[in-house]
Amino acid sequence: MPFNANGYVEAYMVNGQSMDTSQFAIETVQESLPVMRGDNVIPAMDHGVRWRSKRLGPRSENWGLWICDAETSSGLPPSTEEGKRAQFHANWDTVMEILFTTHLATGYDAPLQVVRKMKKDTSTPTNASYMVNYGEVLGSISVDGYRPWAWARFNVNVGYMDPRWYECNSTGTKTDTAINAGTTNVGGTALMTKMTIRLTADSGAVTGAYAENQTTGSKIGIGDLASGEYVDINTSTFVATSSTNGDVTGKVDRTGSTTSDWFQLRPNVDNVLATNAGTLTVTYTKAFM
Repeated sequence: MPFNANGYVEAYMVNGQSMDTSQFAIETVQESLPVMRGDNVIPAMDHGVRWRSKRLGPRSENWGLWICDAETSSGLPPSTEEGKRAQFHANWDTVMEILFTTHLATGYDAPLQVVRKMKKDTSTPTNASYMVNYGEVLGSISVDGYRPWAWARFNVNVGYMDPRWYECNSTGTKTDTAINAGTTNVGGTALMTKMTIRLTADSGAVTGAYAENQTTGSKIGIGDLASGEYVDINTSTFVATSSTNGDVTGKVDRTGSTTSDWFQLRPNVDNVLATNAGTLTVTYTKAFM
């Protein structure tokens, strides 16, 4: 279901259900940004500490929701008291079924797919931008603001496994961006580590094929490629697949890389990509904090 226009300029959609309706809505969102995990190094023969690269921890949000007895079709409560109560419970059940989802739908990283409709285009503020993340409800839900069979107002804590939001369309499908060897500003505001790297020997056989980001220090090799062969390296699943030899994950070689991630793209700056293969294509989704 697409986002509705219930008076909120920005809104959320959860598991395909707009949370901006006349029946129920997320009216407030409080953000808790992730902590930086890891410690600096204490040198034995010098003063102070030495900086070491950190990892982002998970992030969370607190949603303020309300549910009322309005009908889906009219946006108004039914005319009878019995109808109002029945409609309130139907709306309540819809929200609770979503919040307490306990399984992963196909393609989901956690039970809740959360899509944010945002205003980010300063040149055309009326345009909507969308970002997606995956999470789950944390802890119990206490419904303090409650009028029996008529309306409820409460807060829900939601935790996200990945602290980064990803560019997507209005239905939550991530938007892919493909770049080649050379210098490219990759956009985003958060370090990008999830991508597919394709090395193609389209100009003859290649000995020791590799991809390198000279900006971040990431380097990943895949061994020799026969003429016409290509290998896809998925840095999310840590799998490498050859067009002719199938799974070649065992051939992945990170010798010379200075990053702990298989590959990194540094956000919103020029990244210099290099390869000794005929063609390098890196497909990723822009990540944001």
